[in-house]
Amino acid sequence: MSRLLTIPQPASAALRPAQRKFNQLQEKIAAARKLLQAWDAALPAFTRLHQERVRPLRLEAERLRRDMAEQLDAWCQEKGWAQGERALMATLISELAREALEQHELPAAERPRWKELHDRHAELGFDAQNSHEMEVLKRMFEAQTGLDLGDEAFDTEADLLAHVRERLQTESEQREEQARRQAEASPPPPKRQSAAQKKRAAEAAAVAAQAKQSLREVFRKLASSLHPDRATDAADAARRTALMQRANAAYAKEDLLALLNLQLEIEQIDAARLRQASDAQLQHFNAVLQEQLEELQAEIAMRERRLVADHELSPRRALHPERLAAVVADAVADWNAELFHAGRELGLLVTREGTKRWLKKLKAEARLG
Repeated sequence: MSRLLTIPQPASAALRPAQRKFNQLQEKIAAARKLLQAWDAALPAFTRLHQERVRPLRLEAERLRRDMAEQLDAWCQEKGWAQGERALMATLISELAREALEQHELPAAERPRWKELHDRHAELGFDAQNSHEMEVLKRMFEAQTGLDLGDEAFDTEADLLAHVRERLQTESEQREEQARRQAEASPPPPKRQSAAQKKRAAEAAAVAAQAKQSLREVFRKLASSLHPDRATDAADAARRTALMQRANAAYAKEDLLALLNLQLEIEQIDAARLRQASDAQLQHFNAVLQEQLEELQAEIAMRERRLVADHELSPRRALHPERLAAVVADAVADWNAELFHAGRELGLLVTREGTKRWLKKLKAEARLG
C-alpha cells in the first residue's frame, strides 16, 4: 500500500481550508483502498466457506421441495379428493416444478421430466408461460423507456435487460451527437454577465487550466528525475525504468495520488514542499482526489451487491469483509430453518389426512393474506 501523503500542521499557523481538505481526502482514500483490499482478500475464503457450509443445506432444501411436488403429484393421481383440493394441489405442483426449473441446480437430463410435470398441472405450458412473461416484460420496458423493441424474442430476462441497456446506450450517444452538431451549427448567443460572474468564470478557467497543468508538471518532473542518463549503474537504470512505467500508467489514468506517491518514493517531493502548493493547485488536487474517492466507494458498493447476488443472501447486518463469517452463520441458520419447514411439510404429505390438513391450512392462510 502506498504511503499516506498529508500536509503537516505548522506550529505557528492553521492549515488553509484547501490543505485541510487535501489531508481529509488522502485519509479517506487510504481507508477506502484498505477496505477494497480487504474485500478482495476476504471474498475467496467466503466463497469456499459458503460452498462448504451453505450450499449443501440449500441443495437438501431443494430436494425436499421437489419431493413435495412428486408426493403431491402421486396424490393427484388418486381418487377421493374434493375439486378445490385437487385444483390447489395442481397449482402447487406447477409452482414447485417451475421453481425447480428456474432456481434449482437440476442436471440437464432431469429438466424434461420437470417441464412435463409442470405442463401436466399448469394452465399454460412452461415454454408458453415463459414467452408470455418475456413479452409482458418487453412491453413494460417499452413503456418505461420509450424504446420500440419490435418482435424480437428473448429467452431470459437477463437477455432482454442486456438488449434494453445496449439500445438505451446507443440512443443516448446518438442524442448527444445530434445535440453537439446542432450546437456547432447554431451556437447560442452569448449571455451578458455581471462583473462578479465574469470574475468567477475567469477564476474557474484559471483553476481548470491549472488542473491540467498540475498533472503535466508532476509527470514531467518525474520523467526528468527518472531519465536513464541519470542512472549510476545497471541496477539504478532498471529501477528508474520500473518507476517510469508506473508513472506512465498513473498519468494515463490521471491518477494524481499515484504520481504524488511516486514523487515521495523517489524523494522528489515531501510534505513540507507540498505545503507550499498554491490554493489553485490544491483545488485541482482535491477535485481529482474526490473523483478517486467516489470511484473507490462505488467499487466497494459493487463488491457488496455482487456478494449478495452471487450467493443469494438476505443479510441481516451491514456487510464488512471482517464480518463475513457471521454472514455465513446467518445463511446457515436461514437454510436450516428452510430445511425444518420443508421437512415438516413433507412429513404431512405422507398421509392423506395430513395432506388434507395441510391444504386446509394453506387455504386459510390465503384468505387471511
